[in-house]
Amino acid sequence: MKKVFPIFLLFMILSCGSDDNNTPVVIPETYQDRVTAVLKQSPEANPLEDSSLFFSNLSYGSAERNTYDILLPEDGNPIGVVVFFHGGSFLFNDKSDAYEAPYESFIKILLIRNVAVVNVNYSYLNSPNSEGVITSLSDGTLLLNHIRSIASSINIDTNKIILGGASSGAGIALWNGLQAEHNTGVVGIVAIETQSTYNLYKWESLFTDLSIDTIAQSSTEFQMLFSLFYGGVVPTQEQLDAVDFINFIDSTDPDLYLFNTAGITFLKADGTVDLNVLYHSRVHTDTLRGKAIAEGLENSGAYQETPDAFVLRILGQ
Repeated sequence: MKKVFPIFLLFMILSCGSDDNNTPVVIPETYQDRVTAVLKQSPEANPLEDSSLFFSNLSYGSAERNTYDILLPEDGNPIGVVVFFHGGSFLFNDKSDAYEAPYESFIKILLIRNVAVVNVNYSYLNSPNSEGVITSLSDGTLLLNHIRSIASSINIDTNKIILGGASSGAGIALWNGLQAEHNTGVVGIVAIETQSTYNLYKWESLFTDLSIDTIAQSSTEFQMLFSLFYGGVVPTQEQLDAVDFINFIDSTDPDLYLFNTAGITFLKADGTVDLNVLYHSRVHTDTLRGKAIAEGLENSGAYQETPDAFVLRILGQ
């Protein structure tokens, strides 16, 4: 028995060591793992060919065009988020426009500086069940609420949101960013080639000799937009007021970045309408800027800084 005991003791020691070696090793969850689980999708090939995590065609609502892409810093520490709405007269184009010039360099700079970017599709005026421009604008609200619902899970600070867009997309950013009921956590708005209001009849006071009804009869392209703009009906004053976002501006709103390049003459030499001027005239940004100044609101533009510099300044970088 004296010889057996040491052997038995050795066996017990070896058995305990074996159990310890079989204990499962816990591998810490990476940021990519967590985002993949939250979004229920794996990252895809990045169209900008940078190192950010790219997820495409995610859903934020039930409509066909309620989709978005999101680009996130690999290290999982975004300093804020820019939500970008594409342009296209509420009738054309796509969120993928943001990956092409002139917006590609803007987004690349933000990603390099650890800013998350969300690129958004929204309902067209002629989408199924659209009630006109108010549906497109409200899709922006739906998207914002969705992003807020997942933000904490993917390390996005909901108090550091910047809304941006081009042309019609700029209108979506302004309409949502200038209303207290929608703009919680929004600290800045970037509006490029924007309009000043979606009460189109107010444009008549901005341009000499402009008649919206006359242009609707003479320009096929404008006629298509105008016939759908208020849901295919003659708008009531209540409907016009609901989309008159310049009147939403007050001193409590986020800082604005406004930049339009088109001139002020909307009629060409041959008498046809220059829709680029009508939609993107610097008269629109001058009018918005004037209202902002009157309300004591900070505003900026291309003569002060680039859009990416504005974003980084607002986010404290």
